[in-house]
Amino acid sequence: MGELGGEFRYKAFISYSWADAKWGKWLHHAIETYRTPRALIGEERAHGPVPARLHPLFKDREEEAAGASIGAAVEAALSGSEFLIVVCSPNSAKSQWVNREIAWFKTHRDPSKVLALIVGGEPGDPDNECFPRALTHHVDESGAVTDNALDTPLAADARDSGDGKRMARLKLAAAILGVGLDELVRRDERRRTLRTRAVVAASLTLAVVMSTLTWFAVEARKEAEFQRNEADGLVEFMLTDLRAKLEPVGRLDALDVVGTRALDYYAKQKLADLDADALGRRARALLLVGELSNLRGDSKEALTAFTEAAASTAEQLARDPDNAQRIYDHAQSVFWVGYIAYNRGESAPAEAHFREYKRLADRLLALDPKNPEWQMESSYAESNLGVMFNAQGRHAESELAFANSLKMAEASAKGRAFDADRQIEIGNAANWLGIAKDNLGKLSEALALHRREIAIYEEVLRRDPDNAVASNRLGVALQFLAGVQIEQGALEDALGSYDRGLAVHAALLRIEPANTEWQQSEVGGRIDKAKALIVAGRLAESAAQLDAAEALLDRMMAKDPSNAEWSKGTRQEALLSRARLTLASGQAAKGREPIRQVIAEATSEADRAIRANALLLAGDIEARLGQAEAARTHWTNGLTSLPAGPGADDERFALLKRLGRDAEAREVAAALDRRGYRHPAYLRERGN
Repeated sequence: MGELGGEFRYKAFISYSWADAKWGKWLHHAIETYRTPRALIGEERAHGPVPARLHPLFKDREEEAAGASIGAAVEAALSGSEFLIVVCSPNSAKSQWVNREIAWFKTHRDPSKVLALIVGGEPGDPDNECFPRALTHHVDESGAVTDNALDTPLAADARDSGDGKRMARLKLAAAILGVGLDELVRRDERRRTLRTRAVVAASLTLAVVMSTLTWFAVEARKEAEFQRNEADGLVEFMLTDLRAKLEPVGRLDALDVVGTRALDYYAKQKLADLDADALGRRARALLLVGELSNLRGDSKEALTAFTEAAASTAEQLARDPDNAQRIYDHAQSVFWVGYIAYNRGESAPAEAHFREYKRLADRLLALDPKNPEWQMESSYAESNLGVMFNAQGRHAESELAFANSLKMAEASAKGRAFDADRQIEIGNAANWLGIAKDNLGKLSEALALHRREIAIYEEVLRRDPDNAVASNRLGVALQFLAGVQIEQGALEDALGSYDRGLAVHAALLRIEPANTEWQQSEVGGRIDKAKALIVAGRLAESAAQLDAAEALLDRMMAKDPSNAEWSKGTRQEALLSRARLTLASGQAAKGREPIRQVIAEATSEADRAIRANALLLAGDIEARLGQAEAARTHWTNGLTSLPAGPGADDERFALLKRLGRDAEAREVAAALDRRGYRHPAYLRERGN
């Protein structure tokens, strides 16, 4: 129950988008620390007797218990809150959670007690709206937001261009206390004047007694050193043990304040005075801030944090070049800088950083070959190179790198008790090796590896159902399993695997909707399922999947336009699928534009496979429209663009057959048949 004896558990519930967490934190502190002017305390005003303090407040998504039902936790907090304060920005305007919280409060509490604080955007601007729709429109009894617009709500504006933080704080306090704003402003000015006088008087007194305190300086220095050691220990706990507890349950958002406060703590000290351990903690705090920025879709902020962390860890290593911990710390920073470069499509710096990461991992392994942690670093380094080789079409090299990665991951777990994190890494290594096997046409081996991977995640989740990392990896593994199932002709099994994977990611995104890693997994799953549905002839369902994928992808790209993995690779797959759908729906002409975009953008060596696929489809569209010469030109260019290797044999067969090179097409078909390739589209093409 929210109320007991007519009293509310919380004075106010703060509703905000996770992207505005810093404003939520400021507002929480600003209101809870506000002290009502003494002359007003106890007076009967609009909301009853005026209280001395406005606390406690509930700040959503930070005070919830990990693993609890989020819906139930939020509902209980809303029920127990007298007011609702909405932090308004373009982020919250688009947030399903913020709108849902407003709608619940309006239907269960007094709508007049919904207050607004503007921190970004502009009211009524369609491109930069700051007010959530549930705030500006009527909500019916079922909690649904209607089209019946209400008057624009009065709001405090915390920006410098608006009321400013001080006046915004007073506006909200006046509304909650039920008193006039002018009263609070006058009394606040008087209080500030008195406080200034008190500070001056205290300063004069302090000057008199400073000489007396000199004697205590040495003792105080000892106490300060003790307190600093205690603080350093707490920071270390937050960056290691606490993170290890929160990451598996998908609550890295709760660590946002940890990284920020740790950096604030070290910012108050001279970096030159920090010892090696403190530098390491500072670097780990920067890495945490960078990871969270990356998950929020801000790769620019993430790269800044990772680069600064790398500078700190490089300084550590320079001071102590043979220290294994310093080598390890620097390796983490180097990896993350390379990871951002890879996601941005900057292949040269990405490769340079990944190779440097492997060099550092090799140094660790040389120092202690049996150390399971260093074995895992070697596994990660091999996997990074394998991913890079895979993207470049160097599948034989990627197979070797992924095989080495899996071998080292298994070695790190050998003879140890069940370790969920270690098992997840083994599963991830098996996934990548399965991808390499698939690209080399080794379908049975690929299928076995993906099934093994899925079994690993299922066992982790059987022991720990709230492990969000394992859940995400399970959803991705089911997508890859479905891909191999289609290639072996098991179309219905593949569709079932896609459905199960999408259900996993839907559950994850209910926990943390802004997590871009999970969003990317969902987009990929929907695009792949849309392609499978086209093969199955279920075109309306395919269109629905593609619409949902493109809508989510658009939001991701708007959040971080520099992420090439989304704005190029994933977007190109969506465009190709859209063109396939229009062709299958008898609207071939509509497929020309998306195909043209893909062909125009897919110009690098790493883009050969997707370019060839686009040219094959472009030729099919032109042939359907009666443009035989244009079709033949596209098919010829597609054959030239195809990368070498068996992974492209299905497209090679289709192109050769369209060009009338039947003898060559039969040779390729024979190779596909020997590998057990039974994709329904290929079988139809071959005439089976």
